[in-house]
Amino acid sequence: MNTLLKATMAGCLFFSLAPAWAAKVTGAINFQGDTVHLELSGQQNWDYDVKRKEVKGKTVVEMTVPAMDDASVNSLNSFKSEMVTEVSVDRKGPDGKYIVSFTLSGSSIDTFDYLTDQPSRLIVDFYVNPGAKTDKKPVAKKETVEKSEEAKPAKTVAKAKTPKGRTPATADALVIANQGTTVAMNDNVAHRGIFDGGDPDYERFTVKPYDIKEESVIRAKDNYYIGFPMLETPVTYWEKVKNTPTIYEINPKPTDENKQARLLLTLFEKERYAVYLKTVQWFKEKYPKSEYNEIIDFMTADVHLALSKEPGNTKSFDEAMQKYKEAIAKYPTSSLSERTSLKVGYLTLERGDNLSALRLFKEHIDNKNFGGKESLSKDLARMGTGLAYMRLNKWEDAVAQYDAIEKNSTHQDLKVEAAYRKGDVWIRAKNYAKAVADYQTALKKYPEGQAFYPNAFYNQAESLFGMQKFPQSLDLYREFVKKFPSSEHAPFAMTRMGELLEILGADKSRVMGAYLETYFRYGENPSAVISRLRLLSARMKGMKPKETENAVKEIMSLAKKVDLPNMEQFATVMVADGYSQRGEYDKSIDLLSKYYKEHPTNVDVPLMTQRIVANINNKLEKQVEDGNFIGALKTHTQYSDSWLKNSKRLDTKFNVGRAFEMAGVPVESEKYYKDVLNRVYSIRGTAEAREINVKEQIPTEDELNLRLAAVSSNEQKYNQAYEYLKNVKVPEKLSETEQIERVNIAVRLLERRGDTDSAVRYLGELLRTWKGQPELVAEPYLKLAELQQKQGKKDDALAALGMIDKLAKDSDHVSPAIHAKALETMGDIYLANGSKDQAIDAYKSLLDKYEETRPLSSIRYKLGQIYFKRGDVQQAADTWNTFKGEKSGFWKNLAQEQLKNSEWRDGYKKYIKRIPAMSEKEESK
Repeated sequence: MNTLLKATMAGCLFFSLAPAWAAKVTGAINFQGDTVHLELSGQQNWDYDVKRKEVKGKTVVEMTVPAMDDASVNSLNSFKSEMVTEVSVDRKGPDGKYIVSFTLSGSSIDTFDYLTDQPSRLIVDFYVNPGAKTDKKPVAKKETVEKSEEAKPAKTVAKAKTPKGRTPATADALVIANQGTTVAMNDNVAHRGIFDGGDPDYERFTVKPYDIKEESVIRAKDNYYIGFPMLETPVTYWEKVKNTPTIYEINPKPTDENKQARLLLTLFEKERYAVYLKTVQWFKEKYPKSEYNEIIDFMTADVHLALSKEPGNTKSFDEAMQKYKEAIAKYPTSSLSERTSLKVGYLTLERGDNLSALRLFKEHIDNKNFGGKESLSKDLARMGTGLAYMRLNKWEDAVAQYDAIEKNSTHQDLKVEAAYRKGDVWIRAKNYAKAVADYQTALKKYPEGQAFYPNAFYNQAESLFGMQKFPQSLDLYREFVKKFPSSEHAPFAMTRMGELLEILGADKSRVMGAYLETYFRYGENPSAVISRLRLLSARMKGMKPKETENAVKEIMSLAKKVDLPNMEQFATVMVADGYSQRGEYDKSIDLLSKYYKEHPTNVDVPLMTQRIVANINNKLEKQVEDGNFIGALKTHTQYSDSWLKNSKRLDTKFNVGRAFEMAGVPVESEKYYKDVLNRVYSIRGTAEAREINVKEQIPTEDELNLRLAAVSSNEQKYNQAYEYLKNVKVPEKLSETEQIERVNIAVRLLERRGDTDSAVRYLGELLRTWKGQPELVAEPYLKLAELQQKQGKKDDALAALGMIDKLAKDSDHVSPAIHAKALETMGDIYLANGSKDQAIDAYKSLLDKYEETRPLSSIRYKLGQIYFKRGDVQQAADTWNTFKGEKSGFWKNLAQEQLKNSEWRDGYKKYIKRIPAMSEKEESK
C-alpha cells in the first residue's frame, strides 16, 4: 500500500526581541483598589533600580528607569494621593535614564515591584503595610537632619535586569521560572525570576522552633482551612502522545481514488471537518474496498475527537471512541493501533469513566500485537490502570500497579514516575502518614526525579498539614515554591504558608504580608482568591461602614470564581469573622445561623456551632463589661434553648453569673460560679485545661473564689465567704480592682466578726504598700475612716478622709459618691470636735462640688445652723436662701422657722432683759 503513516513529536517557540532603543517608555499611574499602581511599558528587557531613603524627614522611593515620553512625565508629575503625596521626574539620570522620585506619606507605605510578559511591563505598587512602624517625629535641628541624610547611603530595595534570552511568561503573569519536566533540569533556570529577589531561600516564610507559640497552634484548631486540590502530575509519556498530532501522508498516484483520498487528507489538515464527514461518506460508498481505508478510518476518528472539544458536543466523543475501537479491531497489526489503543484508554480515563478505562487498559495489556509484557505501551497502560484504581478508591490495587512497574519495567523513567505516584494514592485516601513515607522514599531512592515531580513536595506538604505537623509542612511548601514557582498550585502553596505562619504564632504583619504577596503575584487568579478573602476579612475591623459593605460584597463575589468544595461556606465564615472583629456580633450570628439553616445537609456543624457560640459569648462579655447586665441576661435567655443549650464554654457561664451578680441575684450567680469553679478544678493540669485557657476567656481559680466570696457575703453567708476568700492563693495576680474588692470583702467580714482592730490593720497594710492606681484606694480609705471612728481615733479618721479629698483633687477618677461621703464625714467629725471652721470648709467644699448633682439639702441646713448658732444670722440666712432640688422643702421650712424665731427674739429683747431667767439664758447664747 502506497501510504505513509507517521506520528511525530514537534514543538517550537518563536518570539522576537525589540531593541531597547526602539521607542521610549510610556507610563501610567492610578488607583487599583487600596494600592497606587504604576505601570511602565515599551521595553522587552528591563534594566531598572529602586531605592528607598529618608530625605529631610520624609520617606522617598527613587526609581531609575529608561527614558519616558513627555505625556508620561507630565502625568507622573501631576499625580498626588494620600499614600504618594508627590511625584517628580528628573530627566538627567545616569546613562540617559530618568529618575522618578515618589514622596510617601509615611514609612508605613511599602512598595512591591515586578515584571510581566505578553506584553512586557514593569509594575510598581504602593500599599499600606499593616505591620510597619509608625513615623517618629524628628528631634534634631533641620541642618543636622539634612547633613545626616546626605551622608547616609540609600538602601537598595530591588534591582533587576532581565536577561535578553528569557522565555516570555503567560500573558499578565509574572516573570518567574518555568516549571515542568523540561525546564526543571536546568537548576539555574528553575530558580530565576522575581520570586527569589533578595530572599532566594524564602526566609520570610520561616518560623524558628523557639518562636513557635503553643497557644497559637491550639487556637488554630478552631480556624477554617479550605482543602486544596491534590497536585496530580500528568503521565509524561501520555502527555507527549496526546500533544503530538498523527501525521498522515498519502503518496500521489494518477488515479481518481488517490485524488479523492488526498482531498480528504487536505480537508482534514485544513480542519474542514463538516465537509470532511460528508465527503468521507461519499468516498466510502464509491470505494468500499479502498486501499486508503486504513488511514481514512483513523483520520475519521480524529475528526470526531476534534469536534468533541466544542462545548456540549459529547456525542462526537462517543463517536470518536467507537471509530477508534473499530479501526483497532479492523487493523490489529497497523502501526497506529498500538498508539491509538493507549490513546483510547487515557481519553476515557480523562473523561472520568474509570471502569471503562480499566477494561480498555486490560485489553491493551493482553493484546499480543502490542509487543511483550515489558513493552513501553503496556507499562503506560499499567500506569493508567493505577490512576483508574486510585480514582475508584482502590488504594491497594493502585499501589500494586505502581509496584509492578517499579519492579519489572525496563524503562527507568517509568520506574521513577511509578515511585513518585504512590504517595498520590495515599493522600487521596487521606492516609497522610503513608503518603509522606512514600514521597520521602521516592525522593531518597530516585533523587533525579525531584525536578520533574512537584507532587512529591506539594502533596507531602499538604499531608503534613493534615497531620498537624505544621513546621515540617511550612518547610516543604517553601521548597515547593522555590523549585516550581510557576506551578498552578504555587498560589495555593503561598496561601497555605500564610496560614501556617499564623498557626505557628508569627507576627500578624508577616501573616498579612504573605497573603498580600500572594495577591500581588497572582491577582484574582482563582488559586490566589483564598489569600484575598483572608486579607479582606482581617481588614474589616478598621473599615468604615461603607467600606465594610463593599468588602463583604467582594468576598462573596470572589468566592464564586473558585471551583473548590465549600467555598461559599468559607466566604461566609470570613465575613462573619470580620464582623466579629468589628464587635458586630449580631451580624455575625445572624449570617452564620442563616447559612446553617439554608445548608442543613452539607454545613460543617462543629465549625458553625462553635463560631456562633463564640459570638454569643463575646456579646455577653461586652454587655457585662459595659454594665448592661439586663441586656446580657436577655441575650442568654434568647439563646439558652438553642445555640447555648449544649455549650460547654466556661466563659459563657461565667459571664451569665456576672450578669446575675450585677442584677442583685446572688443565688443564681453563685450557682453559675460554682459550676465553673468545679469544672476548672476537675481539669486542672490536663491538656484540656490548656486548650480551654487558650480558646476561652475563662477566669482563674482565684478570680472565681473572689466572686463566690462576694456573692456569699451579699447572701450573708459570712463563714462561707471567709472560706472562699482564704482560697485566693495569689492575690497579687488579681486585677487592681479585684485586689481592692478582696480587701473590702475581708474588712467587712472582720468587722462582722467584731474584729475591728484586725480590719483596720488589714486596710492600713494595703494602703501603705499599694502600688497601683491611687483612685482605686478611695473606697478602702473611706472604710478605714469609718472603722477608726468606731475606735475613737478621730484624728486618724480625718487623715484617711483627707487622703480621699487629695486623691479626688489630683485625679478625676475617684467616685463622686465616695468623695461626697468623705467630705460629709469629715465635716461631721470636725463639728463633733467643736472645730466649726474646719467643719464649715468641709461642708462648703461638698456643696460647691456636688450640690448640683446630689441631694445635699440636709448639709446646707447643717452649714446654716453652724452660722446661726454662732450668731451670724445674716450668713445663716444667705446659706439657707439657696436650697436646691425638689426634695429640699422640709429643710427649707425648718430653716425658715429658725429665722422667724430669731426675728421674734430681736423684737422682744427689751422684754426679755426684764426677766432675769430669760436674760441670763439669752446672754449665755
